[in-house]
Amino acid sequence: MMLVLFLVFAAVAAQENPVLLASKDFLNDVIAQDKHLTMHYVIHNIGTETASDVVVDDSAGFPATEFEVVSGSLSATFDQIAAGSNVSHAVVLKPLISGMHNFVPASISYKNSAGEELITFSSFLDNNPILSTTEYNRKYSPHLVDWLIFVGLCTPVLLIPFLMWHASHSKYEALASKAKKS
Repeated sequence: MMLVLFLVFAAVAAQENPVLLASKDFLNDVIAQDKHLTMHYVIHNIGTETASDVVVDDSAGFPATEFEVVSGSLSATFDQIAAGSNVSHAVVLKPLISGMHNFVPASISYKNSAGEELITFSSFLDNNPILSTTEYNRKYSPHLVDWLIFVGLCTPVLLIPFLMWHASHSKYEALASKAKKS
């Protein structure tokens, strides 16, 4: 295992090219229809040269019929990413549909110092559920109406016995205080 890791690092160190590693992740805990979804992209240059004309494109993963762009852009351009550094990009989307969605990798194209165009892909998020609005509200809303109905139904059950006890207690206290006076 250590030998394989050493060989991978040696191969990366030996080549005189920029090597970009990209991660794609959503920052939300829950993905729901008509709720904001924040996608975050981080691109690391682990090579020995600067990558230039870096273009991140994720428009294939988010069709306009299924997602609305609220803020940012599904594509980003960076003039260059120096060796050993990283850049990040974020976009806020609103899912228009519910059900399972396949979050495909974003495409990243860039050029090395010789002007050759290289292409890599971001991490793969696989299929993830997008909750419908009703399912999201059922699971995550505060259910205030339900709690008000519960309190309204519990109040008579607790209040009537208390009032009956209080009336009889007051009656016996009044009799006891008259008996002490006489």
